[in-house]
Order: sequence, then C-alpha cells, then structure tokens
Amino acid sequence: MKKLLLMFGMVLFVSSCQDNMSYMEADMMNDAQLMEAIASDPNKIEIDSVDLPVLSRMVVDNQYFDHIAIEVELSLNYGYQLSLGDMAIDAGDVTEVFFARDGRKLGDRGGDDRKRHGKRKCFRFVFPLSFSFSDGSSYTVNDGKEFHTTLKAHFEATGTKERPAFTYPIQVQFRPEEEGGEGEVLTVNSDDELKEAFQACRGEENDKRCFSFVFPVSFIMPDGSTLTASDEEDLSAQMKAFFESYDGEKKRPELVFPVDLTFEDGSVLTVNSHEEMKQAWKDNCRRKGGEEGEGGGTRG
Repeated sequence: MKKLLLMFGMVLFVSSCQDNMSYMEADMMNDAQLMEAIASDPNKIEIDSVDLPVLSRMVVDNQYFDHIAIEVELSLNYGYQLSLGDMAIDAGDVTEVFFARDGRKLGDRGGDDRKRHGKRKCFRFVFPLSFSFSDGSSYTVNDGKEFHTTLKAHFEATGTKERPAFTYPIQVQFRPEEEGGEGEVLTVNSDDELKEAFQACRGEENDKRCFSFVFPVSFIMPDGSTLTASDEEDLSAQMKAFFESYDGEKKRPELVFPVDLTFEDGSVLTVNSHEEMKQAWKDNCRRKGGEEGEGGGTRG
C-alpha cells in the first residue's frame, strides 16, 4: 500500500513539474512565440466565450464588437485563440486573435515590441506621397518618418484620428521573396485597390476572406435603423459612415436573414440564423494544420 501511494505521489509530482515547466516556458516567450505555440497546440479545447478572462472579453467587446465568435479555444499551457467573423465593414473576413493566459491581447504592445518579435511589413509606400484630410489640409511627404510625424501632428492639432485621403495614383512596394532582392512595385489607383493590396497581405496577419454576400443585404443597426447595401463597396461605405457618426453603445449590426453566401469555389449557401452562419464559418472557413477544415456537404 505504501508503495502504491509512493508511486501515485511520484506521478503527481512529475505531472506538476511538467505543468510548471510549461508555464515557466510560456512566461519566457515573446508574443510572436506565444501565438505560434497556441496556434500549433494539438490539445486545445473549445470553450465558451464567457469563460474568457475578463480582460480578454473587454478587448473583444470594444475592438471586435461587430464580429461574431466562430470558435474560442484554450491552450492550457499558453493561452487563448479566437476565430472571429466580421459581420460589418469587412463582412466575410475571418480573423484569428490571441490572448495570453492572463487575458492580455498578444501582438498588441506597440512599436518596440513588434520589432523584437521580428514582424515585417508586407509592403511600403513609395515616396513622395501626397494626401489630404477632411479639414482641407494637404501634404506631400518624402519618407516614412515625415509621414508618421505629419499624421501625429494632425491628430494633436485636431484631436481626431483620421485616415489620410491619398492623391492617386500612388505606388507600393511589396517585400522581396528573398533577402536582398527587389520587391514588386504596384501602382494603386483607388482606395479599393489599396484595400486589395492590404488583403493580399492578410495571410501574415492570421485572417482571410471566407465568403461574400449575395447582394442586396440588410442590417439592423445599433440605433434601430435599417441599412441596405447593393454591393460590397456600398456596404463598406455605409458601415464606415454609420460608425463614424454613431456615438451610442457599440453593438454588432444584426444581419437580416435569410441571406445567401458565395464562396471562392462559386458555391452558394443560404443561411437563416446566426447559428447557421457560425456553422457555415466553421465548416467552410476554418483551417486546421494549414488545410481547409472538413465539413463537407454544407454548401448549397
């Protein structure tokens, strides 16, 4: 009996040591390493979003209020991975968001930390670059430092964070495939083309486009009004205009069902509720181990 108790105690001791080692290992990781460890953990368990740490829920409520939670997973040793579907401005996008065990959002610490994590830009603007703001002010800058300084000065003067309106055409240069090589230079003629350039980078940012709506579609907005869009450009413009002028409680726009979704392969699926929408995302949009998730037979 004493021998059995001793063996049982040894098992608990070894198990406890392994857990502690994992926690110590996690505490020594930077954000990029933690995100990779969470994403690649084969033993993640699915949990409910209400079981997230309070800090994580606050971030989701404030930064991703217009998204729907597709899947919430816990890596016991490293943290949390959320798959969120955009229901508003970039409807159809799937974004992966990571949190540490204490609830802190990973990859969200600012410039110095991003440099330590080795994160690289997908493309850079080719200077000189001209742009203007809604107050009529216009600028031409000759390098990235001057661009950043001008944006900061405008914000400090007006108290408003505003995206500059570029004077098209502009050029962007993608990072080279090989170290020391020359990256492709692309001429961009509109906001839509610039958005497409950013979209091309999204593989690096752990999100992807899953489907498009079959238009027209309608949303019930947080103030009770109905927004109806005729195409993706119209949807993006109306959503952006609404949230720029809306000062009330941040709530997710409610999609008016039924709605048809069209996927990259041309297939179309009709969904009749939020639950069916979440299931469509899970079956058709999630990638496991770099491959498309299996969920055959769900598309119409």
